[in-house]
Amino acid sequence: MKAPVVLNRVEPMQPEVARKSRISGIVIVECVIDKNGNVTNVQILKPLPFGLDQAAADAVRKWKFKPGTLNGSPVDVIFNLTVNFKLN
Repeated sequence: MKAPVVLNRVEPMQPEVARKSRISGIVIVECVIDKNGNVTNVQILKPLPFGLDQAAADAVRKWKFKPGTLNGSPVDVIFNLTVNFKLN
């Protein structure tokens, strides 16, 4: 089994209320990386307030992966992704 590899990562848009509240940290999402390298079935495992968890979920849905493979064939893989929100 070879794990999926990120090809294109989209950074999340930090909601204005979260920026003004100076919220930082990580959001962890569980998702499926399908045979085509698309992100599906996104579920938030570790949320952050002020809409940051939704912003992270929206961003990872746009990520593109080289799919995971089993015996050389692409397969769907359940994967955890971490999105880091930092204060500027």
